[in-house]
Amino acid sequence: MKRAFLLGLLILLLPTLCWGIVYIDIEAPGHKTLPIAVAPFMGNPVLGTKARQILKSDLEYTGFFNVLKEDTFLGEKPSAEVDFKRWQLIGAYLLIKGRVEKSGNRFQLDLRLYDVNKGLELLAKRYTGAENALRYAVHRFMDNLMQVLSGEPSVFQTMIAFVYKTKRGKEIYITDFDGYRPRSLTQFHNICLSPKWSPLGDKLLFTSYKRGNPDVYLLDIKKGIAKRIIHYPGLNIGATWSPDAKRIAVTLSIKGRQGIYLVNNKGRIERCLVRSSGINVSPTWSPDGKKLAFVSDRSGCPQIYILDLTTNKISRLTYEGNYNVSPAWSPKGDYIVYAGIKDGHFQLFMIRSDGSVIKQLTDGDSDCQSPSWSPDARFIVFSRDKRLFVLRLCDGKVFPLLKTLPGEQSQPNWSPWLK
Repeated sequence: MKRAFLLGLLILLLPTLCWGIVYIDIEAPGHKTLPIAVAPFMGNPVLGTKARQILKSDLEYTGFFNVLKEDTFLGEKPSAEVDFKRWQLIGAYLLIKGRVEKSGNRFQLDLRLYDVNKGLELLAKRYTGAENALRYAVHRFMDNLMQVLSGEPSVFQTMIAFVYKTKRGKEIYITDFDGYRPRSLTQFHNICLSPKWSPLGDKLLFTSYKRGNPDVYLLDIKKGIAKRIIHYPGLNIGATWSPDAKRIAVTLSIKGRQGIYLVNNKGRIERCLVRSSGINVSPTWSPDGKKLAFVSDRSGCPQIYILDLTTNKISRLTYEGNYNVSPAWSPKGDYIVYAGIKDGHFQLFMIRSDGSVIKQLTDGDSDCQSPSWSPDARFIVFSRDKRLFVLRLCDGKVFPLLKTLPGEQSQPNWSPWLK
């Protein structure tokens, strides 16, 4: 009786134990892709084709999958049954099956992920909503899929803020992670710069010359309301939230001297963090909120320094190159990405936060600037030739973000995970 009970318990736990397998080891050296098949969807053929194409694009975006071509399983008809041996023969390691039903202007989407070799169902999800939300249902499934396979979600429910130059000035725009549906958040008809997401993703800080002076504004994204919150005489630039969203680090020029200050959410100065002759700009918080990286020319040229907020000790981080700017601390705290001049052009570099290892990420005859990490630390968005690009760290591939949006784009900032 006891043995039977234990056997039954093991059977119940088996899917959970299998889900604990790490299919995608992000930290592993080298780059391997998992062969995955996306079977033809059942149900509504139009929505099924659309959802399937979005799903395949999302899979390819990650760089972790080899999406098998259609001609490898042309004989496969839409079916709820899974012939694991058949899928093994065509080289699939993972399999996704789906069904989309439509009622009026609403849909029901069912998606299932299988381990073909083990003959196991790893994930089953159902999503319902208005037809225009089908894309976002697929994105949600992709985050669920990445959570199962790697232990972490990815970027499929994130957005990117950026500066877009129009005929009447520079405005703050946002777009989905894949460049879909770019839209304007401001209509100041002036100069707006340096958008920074709040840790919860519901607000943005940015600098604007709307009233003639570079002041910091706080934009509530849901309400669409922007208010000026930091407006001291002189510069008010580079504002960025602390990880707990309680304070803001910002560059101010008080009494003619430029420094980095800590202010509260209402813009009131709490204390000066960094102050010296010359420039002190571009603060970026460590994920634990205990340190700030920033740019200063106190050594004679712009370099990146780190301020320990508990001891007030400042240490220099970068020594290679004579012009290093725009630091961005990785979400995991282990690296800082920045832009540095090499051979006459800005390139992106990644340095360990202790300064021990430096890696060049881009090259060529174009200027690569304003890097920003994705919340899963697998991608970096940046500007190059007045356009935005995404760098995929697993294989170093660079691809354009906004393929169809004309005009100058700059200063991107990747959102946290959004609900």
